Amino acid sequence: MKTIVKFPLSHFEEIAPVLHRCFSEFWTARFARGERSFPYDLKLYVARRQQEIIGTVGLHDYQFLLPAGKEGYMVTPAIGLSDLGVLPAYRGQGHAGEMQEFVKKHVVDNRAFPMIPLCTDKPAVYRSRGWEEYLPDNSREIQTKDFPSHDTFRINAKKIGKALAQGKRAIPANDEERIFRSIWRIYASGISFPGKVMRSTKTWLELFGDPAYQWRLEGNTYFLYCEGRLVEAYSSDPAHPVNHFTPVNGGHDDNKVMINLLNDAIPPWLAEQRESLQRCLQDHSLQFPIADTF
Repeated sequence: MKTIVKFPLSHFEEIAPVLHRCFSEFWTARFARGERSFPYDLKLYVARRQQEIIGTVGLHDYQFLLPAGKEGYMVTPAIGLSDLGVLPAYRGQGHAGEMQEFVKKHVVDNRAFPMIPLCTDKPAVYRSRGWEEYLPDNSREIQTKDFPSHDTFRINAKKIGKALAQGKRAIPANDEERIFRSIWRIYASGISFPGKVMRSTKTWLELFGDPAYQWRLEGNTYFLYCEGRLVEAYSSDPAHPVNHFTPVNGGHDDNKVMINLLNDAIPPWLAEQRESLQRCLQDHSLQFPIADTF
């Protein structure tokens, strides 16, 4: 008999071998950097057969912007699906589908926003359970050629105290904390668009700690490059040219953005967000910035 239960992240070492077998490339690199935790906020569930963990699925809680009225935006909470994996010996037996149904039921039972996004290089696994590929409008996507990489730097995230990152301490204690606060403020006051994520402290610290990312800070504007490619830029100066562009979206190449809309599970208090979402999906204006994909 198989059960799906919540797994305590404080017991990460117990689940680490399963994650490594299910997502070898990702976790091999992460473990090599000494990082033994997930790079985003999530609740992890595991499928157990008797006492053996045979699969995992994550629920990623996050908040993003949707248009409200003519010029405003509203913060909308959502749940994304991540880290769906099944041990090789148990694949092909329907376990992945059962965990997808578990996530859908969780969203309905908790009366959450009825959109479940995910990013995957295996879209066929999800299509039969209601997920569809989504292609955002990339016409305003920022291009490296317009803002070439130069004078970039990396940040030692370990020097950024959580008290400052969480807003519990106002005065930076070192250069890393001053840079963190500057970039965080620029992001918060930069352009808004459908899909802009209200980044958590953990997300920011992961971005600063990822060796693939390089930063450039020019006064009230910052640029974020991933292995030389510009993926986002924000400015608190409304006249700065970066404000004409949106970040690079996830879903490029083999990694697809997919969305499942649970049309029969719309809490009344989310009706306005649901209508706004429908309009964004119809004109493909909803963005999924690559720096926020999970």
